[in-house]
Amino acid sequence: MKSFTNSPVASSPADMTLMTQVRGALLSDPRLERCAIEVRCDDGTVTLRGEVPKAELAMRSQQLALAVDGVDLVQIELTWTDKELLKV
Repeated sequence: MKSFTNSPVASSPADMTLMTQVRGALLSDPRLERCAIEVRCDDGTVTLRGEVPKAELAMRSQQLALAVDGVDLVQIELTWTDKELLKV
């Protein structure tokens, strides 16, 4: 999974832990590992920002994030192109 920023965005150590767990959950899905998704966390609310090739992957990323214990809400700020990512 690509990241937009190298610096993590979290409001507390607990949010940093959640953010790391959500990133791990997203990376666990091979369809999402090449997607440019930025993960932010603020008081248990996760924001996913970036681009995925299909709408179903935006929904999948939301499901994976919500499955992380401690995540209360997932805001989706993802766009999709309806194009398959090329494998290199």
